[in-house]
Amino acid sequence: MSPPAAGNYYIKNKASGYYVTSDGNDSSSTAVHTTKPDGSLDDKFVFNLRKGDSDQYFISANYSGANVGAPANVQQGSTVIWTTNEQVFRILDAGPGLYNIRLLGENRFWYDDVAAIQPFRTILLNTGRTGDACNWMFQAA
Repeated sequence: MSPPAAGNYYIKNKASGYYVTSDGNDSSSTAVHTTKPDGSLDDKFVFNLRKGDSDQYFISANYSGANVGAPANVQQGSTVIWTTNEQVFRILDAGPGLYNIRLLGENRFWYDDVAAIQPFRTILLNTGRTGDACNWMFQAA
């Protein structure tokens, strides 16, 4: 399956069923979370994918305008964070309607931390995991 087109999407994790969310106060270097909506999806769940080369994308929250990124010193289990700079991610096919979101230049991909305390979960950058917690769906907003 080809990568998604540029545009606005709800980003949902396959394992948890949680959506990437913005609270409008996304400050630089704080963690990006997933949560289960209380009702219908609203602007807090809409993310813009801006296409770079091939399967490369910039991801930002429409609600706050903050960019999604990674810390400068990425390690196993680093948290996906809000940034003022643009970070490049690769969105790769992981099966019908599923994608892995990988940090460009690193073999680290988004992983929904299903062990985190509810109602929020933290997105981590992990390697070596291939289960549903690292598979994401893009639903047109």
